[in-house]
Amino acid sequence: MASLVFIGHEASLTGAPYTQLYLLQWLRTHTPHAVELILLRGGPLLPEFEKVATVHVVHKYGAYPSLGQRILRKAEALTNLRLRSIFDKIAKTKPSLIFANTAPALEFAVKAKHLLKVPLLLNVHELESTFFYTDAKKFAANSPEIDSFIPGSQAVKEFYKTFCNIPENRTHIVYDFTGNTSVGISTAASIRQQYNIPANAKIIGGIGAFNWRKAPDLFLQVAQHCKRQGDGDAFFIWVGGDLTTQVFKEFAYDIRLMGLSEQVRFVGTKTDLRGFYEAFDVFLLTSREDPFPLVCMEAALSGSPVICFAEAGGMPEFVRQDAGFVVPYADTQAMSEKTSYLLAHADVRQAMGRVAQQRAESEHTIDVIGPQMYALMQPFLSR
Repeated sequence: MASLVFIGHEASLTGAPYTQLYLLQWLRTHTPHAVELILLRGGPLLPEFEKVATVHVVHKYGAYPSLGQRILRKAEALTNLRLRSIFDKIAKTKPSLIFANTAPALEFAVKAKHLLKVPLLLNVHELESTFFYTDAKKFAANSPEIDSFIPGSQAVKEFYKTFCNIPENRTHIVYDFTGNTSVGISTAASIRQQYNIPANAKIIGGIGAFNWRKAPDLFLQVAQHCKRQGDGDAFFIWVGGDLTTQVFKEFAYDIRLMGLSEQVRFVGTKTDLRGFYEAFDVFLLTSREDPFPLVCMEAALSGSPVICFAEAGGMPEFVRQDAGFVVPYADTQAMSEKTSYLLAHADVRQAMGRVAQQRAESEHTIDVIGPQMYALMQPFLSR
């Protein structure tokens, strides 16, 4: 049986590596193929990847290099003797195809395609802000090499159409997805106890790194509006980010001067999210841009309605009119009003949460998406 070659940009605790991991786990369980995985950069998910694939790491995990350093790395990578050895080993497995994950991996994947002489499938999850740091012209120049282009939402597809001429017959939307259940041992009760939140208090959640795109600053604005609107007894928990950084000190400064010290908890990066999802009454996606974030799917699986911004990526395609609310871009006042409405109307909140849960279960778990991805591989496996 021929092998499958996967390429990922890194093994960090973020959405794109998780989707790749879930797909590899599904393939290992449901297909006979061996998988060779090339990671351009390592990360904390590396041990999980090693359980389901033969893993080759090009660069160790550490401080993220500058754009210039990344370009130099990519240019040097295929002349590296160690990497040539990796490709010699992979060639002996007689691979059928390359499945690359994320837009930044394309340049490397095209070079791998030429070396291995197999078709290239590309699953992309990124939108415009990725190309603040990655060369869009180079991506467009490499795009004719893509044999099957798999955007993770309609919003992602439409974005790439603005600068790439990828034929429609090679483009197949497969929505981004999550695992079937939240992994972890924490509970809503343990989260409330740990962060000193009363049993009957409402909790509004947000998850993401401390960066412009994920927008924890907008999360704080929503919390401040809600407090002014009379929801001062609600709690806002932001999961993610490094609490030892200068950026967190800046957020802590804002939290204090915004009068939110009692209501807001920034808890840092967590690997066990189960209890948080169970505790959230409402999930806020404050991202300025997010293709189709896994955290929303995971919150939905626990029955939380989602509130997101329009023109900020693919989440309105999931939320629609019945799994939460879509408010104007970056309008934190409108987001706070919808949040307050859901807190005050338990029947609506629970009904929207059920819709979100059913939609996530029926359309966005790996058990649903795995067969769709494998079907896209089939034409290349039969060659």
